[in-house]
Amino acid sequence: MSSTDKALNHDTKKRISLYSVGINLILSLIKIVGGMVSGSAALTADGVHSLSDLAASLSVYAGIVISNKKSALFPHGLYKVENLVALVSAFAIFFAGYEIAKDVLFEEARPITNLPVALAVLALTVAITFGYSRWEKTMAIKLNSPSLMADAEHIKADFYTALVVLVGVLGQYFGYPIVEKLAVVVVVYFIFHSGFEILKEAIKVLLDASLDHESIDNIRAILEAHPRIKKINTITGRNAGSFKFVQLDLEVDTDSLREAHDIAHEIEKQIKEEMPFVEKVVIHYE
Repeated sequence: MSSTDKALNHDTKKRISLYSVGINLILSLIKIVGGMVSGSAALTADGVHSLSDLAASLSVYAGIVISNKKSALFPHGLYKVENLVALVSAFAIFFAGYEIAKDVLFEEARPITNLPVALAVLALTVAITFGYSRWEKTMAIKLNSPSLMADAEHIKADFYTALVVLVGVLGQYFGYPIVEKLAVVVVVYFIFHSGFEILKEAIKVLLDASLDHESIDNIRAILEAHPRIKKINTITGRNAGSFKFVQLDLEVDTDSLREAHDIAHEIEKQIKEEMPFVEKVVIHYE
């Protein structure tokens, strides 16, 4: 990526994370006010829970800002701060699942005094969280951002929470409170599964796991198509935040040191042009 593309990528990620802050603030106000008007203690509690989501979104924004910094102490950048934020978000997702299970499975159902208001607030919450989480996930994939991906999953947990509360309200209204408990078991499974996937990917990057097979296969294809590459000894690499760092050990078909150096630069340029988010390519050639 060029420096201009990287700056644009970073600015876009910051803007999206600020959108998340605004979304969580709006959701908190809607739920708390709606809970007070409708008499739904569950809806009010969910609004208070959204305030913690607001804090999580602020941490995502801070992580994205910090991840773009470089210093003499961190010459390779602080890109992994995004993965660290994703790790923290995974535990926040687990906690959200625990809170849903505790509130629904182990506490008494609360009566609703104004059903239309509760249903309107829940329907609006479901629409906002579903639409925004899908959009943010799409942008996270496009920008290759682990912290935005984790934030999207966190907001999707709010979508599941709203569904459980909605099912619970309707179950109570029609005289079937057990429906809420059955729904929460399914929902908590999906929440924990999402949290585990985020946690797994964050830990892999923080422990410098290898690049994914697709990236390595793409690099291998580029090398095999080059007429001056005699042998590929090793292809390794790691992720850090949105970016990839690649190391190659190659045998080149020349006995000129200058020409070998030019070939290495040519390969580095080609890999960066054909593969997005490659920050650095280090080539050892023989």
